[in-house]
Formats: sequence, structure tokens, C-alpha cells
Amino acid sequence: MKPFTSAAFSCVVLSLALFGTASCAEEESQNSAAPAAQTESEVAADATSTDSEKLEQATDGEAAGSNGPVYREMIYGDPAAPVTIVEYASLTCSHCASFHNTVLPELKKAYIDTGKVRLVFRDFPLDGLAMAGAMLARCADGDRGQALLNVMFRQQGTWVMSKSPIKPLTSYAKLAGLNENDVNACLENQNIMNAIREGQEAATNQFKISSTPTFFIGDVKIEGNRGFDYMAEIIEDKLAEKGS
Repeated sequence: MKPFTSAAFSCVVLSLALFGTASCAEEESQNSAAPAAQTESEVAADATSTDSEKLEQATDGEAAGSNGPVYREMIYGDPAAPVTIVEYASLTCSHCASFHNTVLPELKKAYIDTGKVRLVFRDFPLDGLAMAGAMLARCADGDRGQALLNVMFRQQGTWVMSKSPIKPLTSYAKLAGLNENDVNACLENQNIMNAIREGQEAATNQFKISSTPTFFIGDVKIEGNRGFDYMAEIIEDKLAEKGS
């Protein structure tokens, strides 16, 4: 095993130095109807079968015909759930961490684990550190990517404030089954980086996302972490509309 180097990490950090003007949203941001002709929820619904096929085809971090990890949708819950929440988040955003650490567990218990709601997580990195973390989560096998996301959000204050953030990130990645060579290869994976960037650009251009976290529940756009009760009220309305 070759010694770990931070060259790949430095390239990722620099790659977003001038990319985008988004910010971490305030907790009290308002919600509004999605401005696009086709809502984010509809786009996610259209992609359900494709996402499922990708998840079935990708095993041990590799898809058929691929020499390494490929970008895949990260979905919490049943892909066939009647209501879809689409989340755009950055791993270095404190309000995103607050949502994942306090609100998401409640949503999972009440709606996701009961088959009523699925949550599609989309990366919207605000800086190079967030991009590096996003890439590592996408390189982890299967559900380990979600577990790695959870760890990075829980430990956000540790690695984001570290003088050498690649060290804690690497230790978290090891818990998800990635060794040092895997981490290097992942951070040099241009296909995954491009996929994340393209998704972010599409979100900015099509859905006018300018801050994180941003959520879509059906045609309702929510900017900022508004808490469980606020989201639950919208979810109940959407479930009623679908007769669920």
C-alpha cells in the first residue's frame, strides 16, 4: 500500500474555490411553490426506476463495465413511497448537519421507515471540503454511503475545523470500508466529481437553489431547516392528496 498523500484532496478543495455563490440557509427561511415547470419531486419520480436499476447493478462499489465507483442516487426509504422529499445539502453547512442530526431521525421513524416517504439526498457542496466528503460518501459501497454521510454530519465540528481535515475524513472513510488507496482513488475520480457538479448546476439553474439545506416536498420548496413539525404538516397534506 502506497503512503497516503493529500494531493488529490488539495485538488478537490481548490476545484470549488470559485464555484458558485450558494450559502448555508438560515433556520427561518420561507417555503414557496417550486418555480420550475416540472417540479423537483416529479423529476425524482421520473428517475425512480432508473435509480433502482443502478442500485441493483452496482455491487461492491462497482457497476458492470466500470473500473471503479460510479455516481448513484442516495435514497432513504422505499423507492415506491407515495411522497418524495428531495434534499439539497452541503456537508459543511451547519444547518444541514442540524437537520440530519435532529430532524431526519424523527422523519425516519414517522414516515421513512413506515414506507410513507422516501428522501432523495442530493449533494450541493458549498466548498472544496464539502465536495471531498460528498465524493467519499459516493465511493462507499451500498448503504455505507449513507452511514458515512451520517458520521460526517455528526462529526462536522471536528473535521471542518481541523487544520488537516483529510485525516479525520480518511478515518471516517475507513469505517465505511475504504482504505487509504481507495480514498486517493476516490478523490481523483473525475466522473464522480463531474456528476456532483452537474447535479449542482442543474439544481441552481432549474430549481433556483441558492442555499442549503433546500427541500422539495411535492411542489413545495422549503429553504432552511424548519424542523420536524413544519415538514410533517406538509407531508400529511401530500399523503392526503395521494389518499395514503
